[in-house]
Amino acid sequence: MFDLQPLITLSFWFDRRPPVLEPFFSQLFFYTFGAMVVLALVITVIVKKKKKEDPWVAKGFQKISSWCLTMGIFGLVVFFFSYERIPLLSMRIWFVVWLIAAIVWLVFIIKFFIKVIPQEKAKIREQEKKKQYLPGKK
Repeated sequence: MFDLQPLITLSFWFDRRPPVLEPFFSQLFFYTFGAMVVLALVITVIVKKKKKEDPWVAKGFQKISSWCLTMGIFGLVVFFFSYERIPLLSMRIWFVVWLIAAIVWLVFIIKFFIKVIPQEKAKIREQEKKKQYLPGKK
């Protein structure tokens, strides 16, 4: 059975030379971070094609693309340091820092989709409503 006791000790997270990752976790991290980078590129290509349809949603997906690219590259760097067992840079705490940064950034992106986009779309609808009563150029 998996022992969770080491997870609550500081020496586990701040060990300057932690043991090598098990092959399963090594592959999981590598493919996850690599998939994030590829996903960022795919989203960027799709957003550039669909930008005219809904610019606010496109902007939101551009934020997701930036998140995927940044977190994927940062994750690959942390994974590389861990794989090469570089002292100080291979500490397990860097994975926790990565996770916290990813979650915080993702919360801001979700907030953008939930609050900002509906507000901006409402402003646009309101402006279009007012515009229909204003005289136009002849």
